[in-house]
Amino acid sequence: MQSDNNIPWRSGEPGENPPEQTLGGSFHLNDDPPSQNPAYCSRCGSLWEMGQDSCADCGFSSVDGFEAEFSAGKPSGSRATLRMGRVPWGGWQIAAGIILVMLSLFSAAALALVIGSLYPERQEDAAATWISVHLMAVTIAATVWYLGLRHSKYPLVLLRLRRVQWPKKGTVLLMFGVLGTSLIATSVYAGVVDWLGLDKLSTPAVESDIFFDGPFVLLTFQALALITPMSEELFFRGFIFRGLLPKLGPWGAIIASAAVFSAFHLSLGVLIPIFITGFLFAWLYWRTGSLWAAIGAHSGQNALALGVQALGS
Repeated sequence: MQSDNNIPWRSGEPGENPPEQTLGGSFHLNDDPPSQNPAYCSRCGSLWEMGQDSCADCGFSSVDGFEAEFSAGKPSGSRATLRMGRVPWGGWQIAAGIILVMLSLFSAAALALVIGSLYPERQEDAAATWISVHLMAVTIAATVWYLGLRHSKYPLVLLRLRRVQWPKKGTVLLMFGVLGTSLIATSVYAGVVDWLGLDKLSTPAVESDIFFDGPFVLLTFQALALITPMSEELFFRGFIFRGLLPKLGPWGAIIASAAVFSAFHLSLGVLIPIFITGFLFAWLYWRTGSLWAAIGAHSGQNALALGVQALGS
């Protein structure tokens, strides 16, 4: 398997913050693991000794545990696990997360409507949308943290979600390629549905009521083209896809996470196009090893949809 320099690895002594957690530093599966690139448990931060299958201190098989396995010459993980690493959550945490976020979706929408009603009538829907998006983002972050990340010493490394830095040319090209493919697929789907006269399967247009007036329209873009992509990618790709990856493999995890992503949008007209988009975003995450790439593509798609509607209204 070809190494991917976009995949981050930890460095530094236990108990320290990893100084860079950089995206450089590749690990070649055909090479001996370099002794100067030690592995640490993602739960307690203890140093892994050569040949260990689990952490000596807490017994946990960490995200970097397969490096220790390679040190002993006995790789036991799947190809998918070796590419992106293990995560300390699995099926029951994913099921619980889906239930919690689904319940929170309705609760946040109801609360947002109540608070939004305090605003002027023409801004009521815009305020409710903005409030709902931020409530859901907080709920998703708390859910992913509690069910998946709280035992990890370096949660951003675990998600492949680090500090923002200048991306590689290949990552940028893949991001724009996925964005373009998603837009084309959505346009083709809309054209086919329109040609067949299947009105119930038509993709709904962006409602003009969700836009704030004047310069405050930036708040709409901030919520839907920044916060929404970050929270949804954190949950559907960072949490669900990564949790399913060791059991289902890359293609199974991509399909399953895309299906969940599509179902969450609760609209018959977007089931197919959202599934395709979720499939592409999960593949992009898998291919680049960076959640920022999926967030960028998602943000670009939302921003374009909002921009077209804002200019046309």
